[in-house]
Amino acid sequence: MFSRDQVLALMRERVHHPAAIRELLQVLKVPKDDRTSFKRHVKSLVASGDLIQIRGQRFGLPEKMDLYVGRLQTHQAGYGFVSPERPLDSGGGDIYIGNTHLSEAMHGDRVVVRIERIKDGGRAEGRIIRILERANSSIVGRYDRDDNGMGYVAPFDRRVLMD
Repeated sequence: MFSRDQVLALMRERVHHPAAIRELLQVLKVPKDDRTSFKRHVKSLVASGDLIQIRGQRFGLPEKMDLYVGRLQTHQAGYGFVSPERPLDSGGGDIYIGNTHLSEAMHGDRVVVRIERIKDGGRAEGRIIRILERANSSIVGRYDRDDNGMGYVAPFDRRVLMD
């Protein structure tokens, strides 16, 4: 019987590229009796951000794919910073996210970020590729209508960048 920590440790030790469940079962030599619990642990690790699921139903470790998990802090001017949970390889602090790379992420969300480039001075710039967990389930704001009669909510919190 595998635990979440054992699955993660085995993947760090033996899996060096994103792999499908079938390949993980073979490489990690998971007995047939433990396969359902192993798959459950993999799904749990994806939900927590310890593993990343990519196209083709493949799973990999964020550190081996140059991805970082962290909390987004937005600024009312339209950009944001992600504070990564593990330190950057370049040694920098937060990851700058330009307004075009925020996707639909909002202030306080836990996100997965890909580093796009590292500028002079070690400052990292990135792009949000997945939202793992929303910080707010509801937003308080003012309800308005535009000239066409379409309704929208303008949030009171200026760090929420979209209506």
